[in-house]
Amino acid sequence: MNTSGMLRGYLAKMMDNESYFYHVVNCIEMQLNDWKKEAILLFDWEETAELIPVSFFIDNELYSFAIEKEKAAKLQEKSPYSLDRFMWEALVEQGFTLKESNYIHVAFQ
Repeated sequence: MNTSGMLRGYLAKMMDNESYFYHVVNCIEMQLNDWKKEAILLFDWEETAELIPVSFFIDNELYSFAIEKEKAAKLQEKSPYSLDRFMWEALVEQGFTLKESNYIHVAFQ
């Protein structure tokens, strides 16, 4: 998946937290599809909840984690790919293996 740092920086600054979170999850899903992985990505952005539960079903494996809304917002402000990196690292910690791609390279630089 190809990605533009300049465009992502603009999106991180201009989008509200919920929309940006959705965008990042969508980018992860697109990358998984590029790798020919069967993926279903679910999260629940409950208005009144402090925590966002996240579940990724990837090739019949379940990967689950949660992130506080405040932390997601801070990662969005920190750098354009910090939230992506957080999510990918959560997957890796549970045994998911990353492959090479432009997107992964940019997210982890």
